[in-house]
Amino acid sequence: MAYVLFISEEKLKDSTAINMNVDPNLLLPFVKQSQKLYCETKLGTDLNQKLKDLITAGTIGNAGNEAYKTLVDTYIGDFLPNMALYHAIPFLRFKIENGNIYSKTSETGTALSTEEAQHLREEIRNTGEYYMERMIEYIRNNISSFPEYNTNSGADVTPDTNAYYAGMNLETSNSQGDKITLRNFLTPDL
Repeated sequence: MAYVLFISEEKLKDSTAINMNVDPNLLLPFVKQSQKLYCETKLGTDLNQKLKDLITAGTIGNAGNEAYKTLVDTYIGDFLPNMALYHAIPFLRFKIENGNIYSKTSETGTALSTEEAQHLREEIRNTGEYYMERMIEYIRNNISSFPEYNTNSGADVTPDTNAYYAGMNLETSNSQGDKITLRNFLTPDL
């Protein structure tokens, strides 16, 4: 079964700082990973599957599917390349072969320090999260065009409307209300 991608190699490279001569086979796993991590969790299982079905059938550009096409081309097409690059950066300088990991070096450049690479990743993630927020707002402001957004049930992934991750989850359960207590910061083993 072929994996349906929401962006092309050209879109990935045109939307990010990835050099055009980077091998797409190095980037493909990170596009797949980012699509699974972010598209399904922000769109929900049903809308995510609807987009895949339209792309597979070649009908996403048909009349009546304009909102879906805009979602894929404009909104997913803006955030997904950034999130794929965010996940790819730590691995682009390494090569894994036959049980060994090699660090690639360049004759014409100097490798980034860990701090510089982390700063670059954070900037890319910030950009991706901004575009992800725009996508969520587009869906929520055009909810009648995306009935699948609210039809998830059972084991389906329900859409998450939070585009930003600050490294700490401060969301509270409904039974707790809006109070933050010590229990929010304790791990289960304490």
